[in-house]
Amino acid sequence: MIDYHIHTLLCNHAEGSMESYIRSAINLGMSEICFLDHLTLQKSEKGLSMAPGEISYYFQAVQLLKKQYEDAISVKAGLEIDFNPTYTDLFQEISDTYAFDVVASALHFPSGLNIVSGSSAWRHGENNTDYVYGLYYEYLEKMLDFNYFDVICHMDLIKKFGRNPSRSFDEECNEILLKIKTKNLCVEINTSGYNHPVREAYPSPDIITKCHKLGISITLGSDAHSPAHVGQHYDRVLPLLLSAGYKHLTTFTKRRSSRFPIKRPKTIIR
Repeated sequence: MIDYHIHTLLCNHAEGSMESYIRSAINLGMSEICFLDHLTLQKSEKGLSMAPGEISYYFQAVQLLKKQYEDAISVKAGLEIDFNPTYTDLFQEISDTYAFDVVASALHFPSGLNIVSGSSAWRHGENNTDYVYGLYYEYLEKMLDFNYFDVICHMDLIKKFGRNPSRSFDEECNEILLKIKTKNLCVEINTSGYNHPVREAYPSPDIITKCHKLGISITLGSDAHSPAHVGQHYDRVLPLLLSAGYKHLTTFTKRRSSRFPIKRPKTIIR
């Protein structure tokens, strides 16, 4: 099994050494993991990720661990870039400069609005729900106009705190999925949602089914911010993926994709 979304101390809100995440994955019998730490550039939100100047250190650290543990597990280097239209030229430059195995894009701050933090106004019931949902999907579609990434992370993160709009956003979501398919991008299945008030994976079972019908490839990640969260909730999500019709996950090596068969784990993965 694989885990393609693991963080490090460099994001400033995770715990444990990089080696401790690797050892946790090995103990779970995983064959491949990918560090996918944050690059978030928001003037109003400090200390949420590594700084651009730390990317070289991060990349080299993963390369050393990749070599050190090559006989036990495949370790990949990735980057989770938080979409901000102000910095897309920099994001493209970073993607072109470093030989990451995969580059992912995520949306946590549509138009600068924090929809992810437990201390945010959104979490505490402020802002018009329909307006923020519309803003989220508007910026998600804008994100897809750029080409610096391979994977879309937790694409319905807006639901995190269980706030439901008064109308359906299926039309907006369907247009985004068609764009993802046209651009041959990969959708991440992120299991951290089971820890959040929404109590389901990102994206939802309905979106996962739509992805399969459109032939959109998927990868799988825990969004682990501690070693204990590596592989979390795979026992819940793997049957869901199989029932949707998926038989393979997508892995990456130097931005080139491969297929990894989905197998029910011999041991229970959290």
